[in-house]
Amino acid sequence: MNDSPRLIGRKEAAAYCGISPTCFSMWVASHKMPPAIPGTRKWDKRAIDAKLDEISGLESLHAPATTTAHERNTFEWWAARQAERDKHRPHHRLDVREERILRFMLAHPEHTTVDLIPRAGEKTLDALTRVGVVGLGDKDHRGFRTWFVTDEGRAEIDRTDTWRNWKFE
Repeated sequence: MNDSPRLIGRKEAAAYCGISPTCFSMWVASHKMPPAIPGTRKWDKRAIDAKLDEISGLESLHAPATTTAHERNTFEWWAARQAERDKHRPHHRLDVREERILRFMLAHPEHTTVDLIPRAGEKTLDALTRVGVVGLGDKDHRGFRTWFVTDEGRAEIDRTDTWRNWKFE
């Protein structure tokens, strides 16, 4: 009987697959490997085996004979959970400063010019405009360009908040 544990950490999972821990993390992020068991930082060797079988084309040869109904339900649950998480994944790769500026603009819609938005410059606001989270308005009475948060910007902040909640569950 094999005495090795069924649940293994990221480094052990990577070694089990014969790849580096960084590569294993990228495979998990790209859904080539299953996510860690919810509430842990451990992977199930059988789930890894099933994913390896799937991506190598062996799943159809022996999946019905080797996986139990419980295991298939667990895999389906993981897939459904991952699909739900992906719906809430942020679409734009905003850095911390850009996100802070966007949050400030949402909280203070009356602050529409560079001089009123802390740590915001025209280049940053132009970049946020290019990705569609901020819109360019008319000039104010002083001749300053004005910006406003678009519906996409509001949605991106909502997705970011939801994603953070999912990540730390």
